[in-house]
Formats: sequence, C-alpha cells, structure tokens
Amino acid sequence: MIPVFRWVEVSDIRKMARSTYELSFPEPESASKIGPGQFCMVSPAPHTSDVFLPRPFSYYRVDGPGTIRILFRTFGRATRWMAGLAPGSRIGVFGPLGNTFTLAPQARRAILVAGGIGLPPMAMLAGRLDALDEPPEIDLIYGEQAGDRIVDVGSDLPGRVRLHLCSEDGAAGQKGLVTGLFRPLIAGCDSPPAVYCCGPGPMMAALAGLVSSENTALFEVSTEENMACGKGICKGCVIPMTTPDGSVSYRYCCTDGPVFNGFEVKWPHA
Repeated sequence: MIPVFRWVEVSDIRKMARSTYELSFPEPESASKIGPGQFCMVSPAPHTSDVFLPRPFSYYRVDGPGTIRILFRTFGRATRWMAGLAPGSRIGVFGPLGNTFTLAPQARRAILVAGGIGLPPMAMLAGRLDALDEPPEIDLIYGEQAGDRIVDVGSDLPGRVRLHLCSEDGAAGQKGLVTGLFRPLIAGCDSPPAVYCCGPGPMMAALAGLVSSENTALFEVSTEENMACGKGICKGCVIPMTTPDGSVSYRYCCTDGPVFNGFEVKWPHA
C-alpha cells in the first residue's frame, strides 16, 4: 500500500507503565494492510505544539474495523507532547511505512525477542504468526531495564504464545537480560527456530552473537534509528550492512527496512 498522510482524532490514550503510553486512533483505510514491523510518522496539528518534525512509531495493534494502537515512551519534547494528548486531539499520521517480517518462516518454532519499546512489532508479529494455517510454536521474550516499565502485553497476545519476562532490576520476571532467557530456549529447540527481534542496538548485537546459520533457520531484526521524514530524504537512519565480499554498504531504515536480515547487519561488536 502506498503510504498516505491523514489528519485523525485520538480515540484514546492510556498509561501502560512508567513513562509508557498507548495511543489509539482510527485509520480504517489502511488498517487491514498494516504488517508487523511497519511504522507511521506522527506529527502535531499546526499551532498546537512547538514540535516541528514528525516522529516514527511502530504499529502495536490493529483492532476491529480500523482502530490502530501505537506504544510510545516519553524521552523528549515530542513524546512529552504526545503524553499530553486527549481523546479528540488532532494529529497527523503518515503511513504505513517500511517493510515487514517473513510470515512463513519454514520453522516449527519461532522465538521473538523484544527489548524496551521494541515490544510493538514483536507483539503484532506474535499474533500474525499464531494466525497462520500451520502456526509454529511461539515464544516471546520481553525485557526492560526496570520492572515498573513492563507493559502488560499478555492480555494482547494469543493464548498459545508463551511469554517470558525479565528485568534488569529483578522487579518483574527473571532478573537479568533477554539473552539470559534466550540461551536456554534456543538450546532446547530440536530443530533450528526462526528468530525475530527488536530493541536497543546493543541488545540486538548481543543476540546476533548467539545465533548462526547452523542453529537458526531465519534471523530478522526490526531496527530503530532516528528519522525525520520516513521517505529516505533526511538520510538520518542509515544502517551499515555487510556484503558477500566483506565490504560495507548502507541501507535506509525507513525505506529499505526497518526489517533486515540480521545476519547481514554490521553490528557494533563485529
């Protein structure tokens, strides 16, 4: 679907965890065509905010006849403006943008790993994988730095999805990092699983160090970078990729991604 810009009214906004909110708005024209990993650019109506550039947000859920939900966390001026929105507030939405995940992974098991605000594409992906005619077994690992930032995602997941929680402070789920939950899961697979992840760069780089073409049937990542346009114009979201000859090329997170083959991303540790 060709992305379009629309002015929409906020349907609802709810606080989900510390500094974390869910924003809902109607977009029936594109809702049925949105795939996990895709995102939209959100901007304020004229003369309603001192925020000038739009901000990217992954889709979290699509409900009913066309209500879209996104999750966001307050980090700066734009997200603080969004946290102050109310039902009826007018916002600009440009999307859907970007590509999506491989939904037929040819693996009997799928392990999804979400770190922090990387949760939305993983939660949507879990639902889409579960809806396949022959769905794989699905495990979703979700980690946060602090337990009070854990979003109650369990109620938004299909019943077959096994949810594994962790936090660095130990206040929710297992104490530690997502890699501590991932290692025993992949070691216990009787055949190579499909692995998907989204989260901070260091988390995904650490996960990339635990997978290979021998123990993983598919490794796809949804990358997060700063961007101001969503159309490849600002060039603020380049991702370094390795090529077959070992050299490095660059791709745009917004137009080439945000989903990439995790084996081809040049991670910081590599």
